[in-house]
Amino acid sequence: MDKRRDRISARQLGALALSAAGVPVFQYCCRIHWLWTLAGGVAAALTLSGLTLLLNRRGPAAGAGPRWLAGLTPLLVAGAAAAAWAGSFAFPETAGNLLAALLLFLLAAWAARLGPAAAGRCAGILLWVSGGLYGIVLLFSLPQIHVPWLRPGPGAPTDALRVWAALTLPGAGLCLRGALGEDQRMPCWPWWAAALLAAGASAVTGGILSPALAGEPAAFRTLARGVSVLGVMRRFEALVNGAMLISAFCLCAMLLTAAAGANAKCKMQNEGTGR
Repeated sequence: MDKRRDRISARQLGALALSAAGVPVFQYCCRIHWLWTLAGGVAAALTLSGLTLLLNRRGPAAGAGPRWLAGLTPLLVAGAAAAAWAGSFAFPETAGNLLAALLLFLLAAWAARLGPAAAGRCAGILLWVSGGLYGIVLLFSLPQIHVPWLRPGPGAPTDALRVWAALTLPGAGLCLRGALGEDQRMPCWPWWAAALLAAGASAVTGGILSPALAGEPAAFRTLARGVSVLGVMRRFEALVNGAMLISAFCLCAMLLTAAAGANAKCKMQNEGTGR
């Protein structure tokens, strides 16, 4: 069996984690005031960076993965199912459609079955696609921001806590630390990039739609409907829909790939105990 399929580069793992972050960022975090989003995002980045540095310090000895991974399989699969369900809301026509969620889950499961290398290659390409789609909407939205709406407004510290919880979800990529080569380390940049992206998306959404409208479901899609390029091209919600579907696939594939690794770890431990 080719062991290369069980390996992923640090760059690909970072791309996979950041691509997966698109789900919490653009489906949830952008609906919270940017100050609380920034606070929660920084807290999440600090948390995940600390865990990353801790795992990296273990060095090559961590190649088989930490022992606690063995019990995470059910939780990771449940998270993947939730990501697939969130992916069904990428397009209004499939929102809440069980078949759409199932198809996304099966596609991600197929990618996970091929090993971390396949998921990493997918993310290495899809990050540029989804990043470009999100970036077009954010960039051309900037001239429409109503600055007074960016002032401190409604919200509570619990909003920052919710953002922290949402942005730690892509931290499941840490479970793939053991799939890195012995000379590579898990990067910290995806956590900080996700935090800044969440704060930026929240500021743009609230600054254009108003804080009240920004809290509505699918707020970022609503924002994309009004974006124009040089006053000619409009209604970019189709781009946002596609980007959200890509993000949901990456999150689901990452969680299932991590679950497969955790399951393999569990089997190794059981075999060791049997001996």
